[in-house]
Amino acid sequence: MKKLLVSSCLLGEKVKYNGKDNKLIASQLEKISKKYQIISFCPEVEGGLPTPRVPCEAISIDPLKIINKNGNEKTKEFILGAKKTLELCKKENITIALLKANSPSCSSEYIYDGTFTSTKIKNDGVTSALLKKHNIKIYDENKIDELLDEN
Repeated sequence: MKKLLVSSCLLGEKVKYNGKDNKLIASQLEKISKKYQIISFCPEVEGGLPTPRVPCEAISIDPLKIINKNGNEKTKEFILGAKKTLELCKKENITIALLKANSPSCSSEYIYDGTFTSTKIKNDGVTSALLKKHNIKIYDENKIDELLDEN
């Protein structure tokens, strides 16, 4: 069975910035678990951020700079979490991931723009960008049907 990296929050783990989760509905989880061996991981927690934590957004992509809503820089934690995620993928031969949309770590399409006004911009989260560079295919919870159609 092929391995699938899944954002821990999507599996119901309370690792989201506000101490909650983004658990998928049971029928989605069931379909995914029939097709894949699920490997749970949260880059932000693995990078050293606590739960709950002050929300973070990227205020710059190149060079990368991530701050929390209080203005404290958290770039190092996001980079460390991304590197640990890639290490796990390499170790476990994971080539596909289901990651949380709109997350500064995990998003593969849109992230918040760093103004903390709920404004999104087209860009990858830190972890998603690193995994893509290493040919790991990324899906988010809005594309589960496409993920299930994967070979």
